[in-house]
Amino acid sequence: MGLPADMAAYRAAVKVCPLAQPTAPYTAQAQVRLLSVFTDDYYKALPADAPWQNFPLPMLIDATGRCLGRIGHLFPVDPPQELTISAGRWQRGIPHELRLKVRSPAVGGDATLPSLHWNARSGGYAAKNTHPSQDKTSCPPT
Repeated sequence: MGLPADMAAYRAAVKVCPLAQPTAPYTAQAQVRLLSVFTDDYYKALPADAPWQNFPLPMLIDATGRCLGRIGHLFPVDPPQELTISAGRWQRGIPHELRLKVRSPAVGGDATLPSLHWNARSGGYAAKNTHPSQDKTSCPPT
């Protein structure tokens, strides 16, 4: 599986995180994976005053690397914020709902982002009840 073009520059800091059903047998293989640039890993070897990059948003992919959707916030951290993803409503090894919560020590505090829902017809995830111009979850053009 090759990296998407927008993540290639951050190759050393990109990680693949399987979304596995907690109650599934230990041998069950994850059907959905999260591909993300871990910003802390990227900056680990850089000087403290290195400029902040415009990192690509995390991508949900299948076992072949096909994009299933994007997460509208950096994962796991976008300093000082931290994103928690809760997967639920499992069917056949696929989470049909992804709940997104941002923890932030900033004045605005914590926030809940729109949940992503599995669409079997399109074979991907999308946020419900969001205006198309606000939707950051669509896959990049192939």
